[in-house]
Amino acid sequence: MEFAINFDDMNWAAIGPEFIVLGTALFLLMAGLKKELNRNSFLSMVTLGGVGAAFILTLILWGDAPTAANGNNPDIFSGALIHDRFSLAFNLITLAMALFPIFGSVRYPQSDHENKAEYFTLLLMSIAGMMFLAKSGNLITVFLSLELFSISLYILCGFSAKHGTGKEGPGTAPKLSWATQASQESAVKYLLTGAFASAVLVYGMALIYAGSGTTEIRLIGQLIQENPYTKNTLVYIGLGLMFCGLAFKISLVPFHSWTPDVYQGAPTPITAFMSVATKAAVFAVIARIFFTSFAELDKTWIPILFGASVLTMLVGNTAAIFQDDLKRMLAYSGVAHAGYLLIGIVTNTQEGMASILFYLSVYLFMNIGAFAVVFMMEGEGKEGNSINRFKGLAKRSPFLAAAMSLFMVSLAGFPPTAGFFGKLFLFYAAIKQGYLLITILAVVASIISVYFYLRVIVMMYFHEDESAPQPAMHTGMRALVTVSSIAVIAIGLFPSFLMDLARGAIPF
Repeated sequence: MEFAINFDDMNWAAIGPEFIVLGTALFLLMAGLKKELNRNSFLSMVTLGGVGAAFILTLILWGDAPTAANGNNPDIFSGALIHDRFSLAFNLITLAMALFPIFGSVRYPQSDHENKAEYFTLLLMSIAGMMFLAKSGNLITVFLSLELFSISLYILCGFSAKHGTGKEGPGTAPKLSWATQASQESAVKYLLTGAFASAVLVYGMALIYAGSGTTEIRLIGQLIQENPYTKNTLVYIGLGLMFCGLAFKISLVPFHSWTPDVYQGAPTPITAFMSVATKAAVFAVIARIFFTSFAELDKTWIPILFGASVLTMLVGNTAAIFQDDLKRMLAYSGVAHAGYLLIGIVTNTQEGMASILFYLSVYLFMNIGAFAVVFMMEGEGKEGNSINRFKGLAKRSPFLAAAMSLFMVSLAGFPPTAGFFGKLFLFYAAIKQGYLLITILAVVASIISVYFYLRVIVMMYFHEDESAPQPAMHTGMRALVTVSSIAVIAIGLFPSFLMDLARGAIPF
């Protein structure tokens, strides 16, 4: 068998944003070797420049990118990657979310950390992995991209686990702080459960290859449609295992148990970044796989995803009620929102896919704003993110209290905020396909969520705590809160503009 490389579809410009991110990461790794450059101020500015350049180039590529309307071939690099507006949209979400850990460098890495350059390098490597995942057109590329960002996040979750100088002996080891122990626990739990999920995922991919004879996502769909022998037991089992592996990454029930502990123990900038960027990248590949490769098998997988969506919404919102730690509460909130997003996959329609894009764009602003407030309110120790720290915030900082209230009501889905229209478009797509039951259950889950979202508002406006400290008003975080607040209101008032962009990005 002759091996030939197709040079005609090597569109290097299409992966220019990913190259910019990777090049910036390698530069920072080298710059960190010089002590005078190993400073948060320099490293964060270079990182911001790289992310900004990648964001601008992604916008430039948007105009000529293939869509379902123009009919251009999206395959590049022999089908290993797919260049279209769908992938570019998810990449914009990931790059925008990267602003949080960059502005969070006022606290992480800490001043006594020597490995500051590694923090920003790992952050950029995780961003590159997510961007490649959104563009993946082959199961092999999917796995490599997934591992690239997962391994980076395993390390970043443990970045608060530094203790001592490295010269201590068994008898002189310092007592570990709560933050150190929590960060260590976060990294170990994420690593162990993530490695197991990756093993399940790659085993599922292997079975799909054995049953279909290919790992190319678009070709799998063609073979299943044209060749009845491709609809065999290996493909069905492989599909189930692969979904389980991907379900772990987006915290679907029952693969969600790692989420609250990891989110609580990881540095807050990394927690915030994971809460949106990971979901965006993985939902991009889930949409491609189920809508492109296995659309013919929808009668098999839709009931499974239906059940997973309902369980995730109900369990996530119910568990969040009992949380006093804001990061754990937002973790369970994120679990529930993954269930809402899965409704778009269940519909198996272009409208459903566009609704996912719209919802993730809205979720970006809601979460980045909420976590920015949490970051500025954060204290030391186990009670550092307790909801009790928000008592009387309306008097200490009316701006933060008003912004946090806006994010909470938007996450709960109150009109006329952006969060309301995010859920409305998803529910409308489901009702159009006759999925009335899942819509009713999603509304019930949303009603449950009202309690713990409004609880934060009650703490800020109707409770007093004279001993509560003033929030640390970092300039970057304040800017994120301001922009996010404006975006949540603007999208809520003019939702059709963003939804039209989402519809225009669907390539299927």
